[in-house]
Amino acid sequence: MFEVFTKRTFEGREFRMSKYILSVDLGTTSTKTVLFDEKMKVVASARAEYPTVYPKQGWAEQDPEDWWKALISTTEQILKESGIDPAEIAGLGVDAMSSMALPMDKEGKALRNGLLWLDRRAQKESDWIRGTYGDLQKKINSNDSDPSNFAPKVLWMKNNEPEVYEKTAAFLHCNSYLVYRLTDKMSMDLSEAGMSQLCDIRTGQWSDELIQASGIDKSKLPEIYACTDVVGGITAAAAAATGLKEGTPVIAGAMDNVAATLGLGLRHDGQAYISAGTATNAGACMASVPSDPSMLNYHHAVPGLYLVNGGVDYGGAGLRWFKALIEEENFEEIDRLAEEAGYLDDVLLYLPYMVGQRAPLWDPHSRAAAFGMNPDTSRKAMIRMIMEGIAMGVRNVFRMMEEKGYSIEEIVMTGGCANSPIWTQIFSDILIKDIILPGEMDVAPLGTAIMTGVGIGLYPDFDSALAVQSVRAAHFPDKEKSDYYNALSKAFINLYEAVGPVYKELDDIRDKFQK
Repeated sequence: MFEVFTKRTFEGREFRMSKYILSVDLGTTSTKTVLFDEKMKVVASARAEYPTVYPKQGWAEQDPEDWWKALISTTEQILKESGIDPAEIAGLGVDAMSSMALPMDKEGKALRNGLLWLDRRAQKESDWIRGTYGDLQKKINSNDSDPSNFAPKVLWMKNNEPEVYEKTAAFLHCNSYLVYRLTDKMSMDLSEAGMSQLCDIRTGQWSDELIQASGIDKSKLPEIYACTDVVGGITAAAAAATGLKEGTPVIAGAMDNVAATLGLGLRHDGQAYISAGTATNAGACMASVPSDPSMLNYHHAVPGLYLVNGGVDYGGAGLRWFKALIEEENFEEIDRLAEEAGYLDDVLLYLPYMVGQRAPLWDPHSRAAAFGMNPDTSRKAMIRMIMEGIAMGVRNVFRMMEEKGYSIEEIVMTGGCANSPIWTQIFSDILIKDIILPGEMDVAPLGTAIMTGVGIGLYPDFDSALAVQSVRAAHFPDKEKSDYYNALSKAFINLYEAVGPVYKELDDIRDKFQK
């Protein structure tokens, strides 16, 4: 714990340390802002939603002004609900969805909507990177090229919107955009920089070799900060807009998956996790520099650690899609139907790759597929099929990790899917692993609060900050189902490999006939 009235120095000024931390979690569909006390307990929280624009198939954009409005409205709600003096907030941090690109002009204005992680328009640029200097990128950055990533999106703007590219002073991610609006300073946190395809994963700095190979102007890339670094203090203008105190320190923050991993308490080599939300991510902490580019590899917020990650890019969102399709109003009924279905009622397979798949498959053409249905297949069987298919996708990630020498025994799980007892049990049964649910389920905001506390000196280190954690529940695999799910997993892999060529064929048909 930290002392509430310790004195510290920030930008040459001595100030009295306060006892609250404000954490902003900018997600794909909404922003959640949470106020934590000195024991990392939630004092107040608020959420604000915003739309995604889909100009064309495979394109996904958001207006950055919506993110700023969401931060303002949620902060106002929290200050009103909690009744605290803004001067009592010791610091602020922002985590956000990863792999996006937002061009900013020299006046600090966004030149267009931001291209989200869901956006696949930069396929040609990604293919060009692979064919031109892909091996060099894998060697320096330890990541393969994908159209969702930062560098291909910047190249797409350079190739297709040259007037935007020329006016750009800096390309930002969404969390660094909010940090800029708060502090008037351009930045990029280390976790996002590591995923940009332009960073040397070993040094944590921009790679001149990769930048030169890409043709992107280095002057348009902001300074890289460690996730816990204080970028600046809240400006007078931002204070007036948000109600926060001018000068409150703001850290660089991190991508949401890094924040969630930290919030889960993972800070040692070999610890594994599942973050099962809109995108369902699975991975492990690693002390040595990762070298397998089939996975997503980037820096943890904890110095000296890396995260090796794969997943199902449209994980929890796939079940939400089906829920809307069958016009079911609540997830409680979805859970009831899945449990009622039983695991042997109907033997079905679901490939959950609805928007393509990044690590570990690197297949932008893949889409969702249901297999094995018959006239007797019920709605409840299809619900369970989707739950199982997403868990199968995660099992495939861990299988590939274990083939590379990782040892994974116990998994900590969070995200919206973890709120479903039946789905969490399905994960445990299919993975044949123990699954632990943390006491605090909103782990991304918690992780960002921990980063903020360490960054501004409220905690001496991450171990001290994470001493407050608790466990809510645990799920253990039903070993009687293991043989069945082992067999089903093999069928899952075989199905994906069999239909792979058809995915590309369908994309070619779309390109030819859709105008």
